[in-house]
Amino acid sequence: MAKQGTGTVRLSVEAFDPDQVRPWRYHNRAGSGMDDTSIEELANSIRRDGQQQLGLARRLPPGDAHAAEVIFGVRRLAACRRAGVPWRAEVRDADTPDAECAAMMHSENEWTENVSPLENAVQWTAMIDAGVFESQSALSDALGCHRGTVSRAVRSAKAMFGEDWLADLVRPVMHEFSVRAAERFTNALSDRRAHALARERARSIVPGTLSAAQLHTALFDARKPLRETLYERRGANTGRGPVTARIERDKDGGWSVSVRPHDQSPRDMAELAEQVEALLASQTAPAAGVRLGRRIAALMSAEEAKEADQSWLEGFLWAASQASGLDWDRWRCMSAAEALRSQRGGWEQALVRAVGGRDADPTGGTSSA
Repeated sequence: MAKQGTGTVRLSVEAFDPDQVRPWRYHNRAGSGMDDTSIEELANSIRRDGQQQLGLARRLPPGDAHAAEVIFGVRRLAACRRAGVPWRAEVRDADTPDAECAAMMHSENEWTENVSPLENAVQWTAMIDAGVFESQSALSDALGCHRGTVSRAVRSAKAMFGEDWLADLVRPVMHEFSVRAAERFTNALSDRRAHALARERARSIVPGTLSAAQLHTALFDARKPLRETLYERRGANTGRGPVTARIERDKDGGWSVSVRPHDQSPRDMAELAEQVEALLASQTAPAAGVRLGRRIAALMSAEEAKEADQSWLEGFLWAASQASGLDWDRWRCMSAAEALRSQRGGWEQALVRAVGGRDADPTGGTSSA
């Protein structure tokens, strides 16, 4: 039994099949701590030590497809589902008001990590719009928040989710916004010219490919080039969670690779290497011949070229040319193999002829190869 006001509330703790529980429509954990890595870590902890913290559920009326809804503990519910164990929660009656549920969730969030201010702001705005609280003041009183905090939060939520094109970009990274970052974003949107620029630049951005900080730069900072994501992988290839590998290119043609090596399996690293090689080949196409010459010189000596079987040497040249970004056919590989085996004029000149063809100028051997 627990006291509430002048009366008492009977509390019960129950274990639910996670598939029989759905999130409350006003829950505020849209992305914080919900990435694949975090959920897996919590699931492992629950498998080892059990569920240490109870969730809070509200019973659903008979006939509903689910037995209860989560007021708080959405992350624990996801981890229990992954661990294959029941989810344990305190259970409130189906007639418990939404406003009371909101107050309990906010109280729990004060000591729970990783719920972002913007996630709270979106939830508060939805409850005010739905009439759960008649005003911002009523909400701030019920939750024990400063009225200025609620006012600024609602302003940010309405600005950043008021238009579909912007909401699509913000939603995947909303859990990354601090109070200051959200207000900075909102202030930028209030400038008519900045708003128009952001809408134009948004057309070239794929939702979920930029962090919150990168998104602000891409939409509002005209001094920095917009970066295009050429390749991206997130945790466990789920499409959610932190980015573990990314290749980007800016509008001026520069490109970069960022990787979290400890989050890569051998298969992931192999895929990344293939992506980088393909990008390297396309970006350095004018230098493909030079790269091939250097590759041959690094992998084979003059003596090995002379002694190699003709067919083996042709296969070697075909593979090396492909890796260098050159699409050599059988006849080109055959001609190059003959040049390397005969080595008329010396090894360096043979390399020049192999890469540049029969008419290549041998005097450029050292610089061309």
